[in-house]
Amino acid sequence: MNVKELWDGKFAQGLSSLETPDPFFIEMYEQYISKSYPSGGTALDLAAGLGRHSIFLAEHQWKPTAVDISAVAIEKLKETASGVNVHTLIMDIADYDLAPESFDLIILYYHFDRAFFPKIFNALKPGGLFITKQAFSNIPKENAPLQKEELLALVSSLEMISYEERPIKDRGVVEYLGRKI
Repeated sequence: MNVKELWDGKFAQGLSSLETPDPFFIEMYEQYISKSYPSGGTALDLAAGLGRHSIFLAEHQWKPTAVDISAVAIEKLKETASGVNVHTLIMDIADYDLAPESFDLIILYYHFDRAFFPKIFNALKPGGLFITKQAFSNIPKENAPLQKEELLALVSSLEMISYEERPIKDRGVVEYLGRKI
């Protein structure tokens, strides 16, 4: 089974935990994002899934683009987003052509590819914001996902606004908001 089929299957079964905006996203929106962009802006929601963050932004005057590999997720996003404008693309985010300085905000939740981070930062406008939430491994191993404290090295070209790592059993979660300077 390929990645697309895997995610289509998961979204077809339903992932109710991904239907409402993440609490960290809401907190950062209220404390920083909305103050930096009081009239909205352009946003890119990578690996958007059901588009919970894109829909929220569209409801707050933003022009979001939601990209996900799952056609099932994007179709559900379109149904949920009726009444607001969310541009959607069904594709692997690794294949998405990130034009330089195109977005005021880029969102990346629970999709990790070290090689993709420089492309994300290049696509941010000066002063643009990057928000991410990722799982990380507490156990160092080769070819592992994100390691504890590794995100800080990956985002070192950005000005840190908020950063927190929390352990959960043998792994953890890292939440980050930064600004392109």
